[in-house]
Amino acid sequence: MTSIFDQFEQRETGFDDVDKTSNSGAFPEYLERMAADLAAVKRALHRLLDPRPGQRILDVGCGTGVDVLAVAEHVGPDGWVVGMDNSTVMVDAARKQAVERGLPAEFVVGDAHEPAFPDDTFDSARSERVLQHVADPSRVVAELVRVTKPGGTVLVADLDHGMWAPDAEDRETTRTVLARWFDYIANPWVARQGPRLLRSAGVKDVQVAVLPVVMTALEAADAMTGLGRAAKLLAAEGVISAEQAQAWDDDLRRRHDEGLFFMCGAMLVAHGRV
Repeated sequence: MTSIFDQFEQRETGFDDVDKTSNSGAFPEYLERMAADLAAVKRALHRLLDPRPGQRILDVGCGTGVDVLAVAEHVGPDGWVVGMDNSTVMVDAARKQAVERGLPAEFVVGDAHEPAFPDDTFDSARSERVLQHVADPSRVVAELVRVTKPGGTVLVADLDHGMWAPDAEDRETTRTVLARWFDYIANPWVARQGPRLLRSAGVKDVQVAVLPVVMTALEAADAMTGLGRAAKLLAAEGVISAEQAQAWDDDLRRRHDEGLFFMCGAMLVAHGRV
């Protein structure tokens, strides 16, 4: 499967504007794979959001709607779940799934910085793995707060790209690759800024959950982080030598082939009441 980090060859992640990338059709496949790899994390996120029958809930940056449909199961026929994404490719894929499953979900195309909903529309609002890609995370959080009713929940979750820890033999090369590679993401450390962003937007009783992300296959790590091609691209830029890159890649591949590959990270979740 094509990794979303293939877009780094053009110096972009692609999530800032999926429809303008050269391979926009790969993004829905990528998100479906991530939903499976992050299944335990997804369950924990739904528990933290705590959707209830009859509630109106917004998911900003909904992708293919996997989370919207899961939440819609909880709000029932009297509820209303809206998924918003800036990509028509994603929204079209999400709408198809909603129709097939007959759930109370709606999908719209929109900008996370300017969601076209009145104030106090939703009982809860969430975003997951979105703030890392946007131009202005604080504005997106402020908009999540604006559209949420007083007393409602706002939840933001992102992978902290400063916390990835692959098991690799060459510590120096590993440090260099991890330090440089994730700078390609617009806001690689925004996950740890989540509590501050919520408090600055007026959210009360802010709490933080740290959800482990564990991968035991190189393919999964590559799909989520682009790890499998990081060293060679950084070698092409002169950050490390070609020899270092080859040795590092060979080490990861050997671990995978022997069933010994391991990489872990964390999803940081900040949530509170409006």
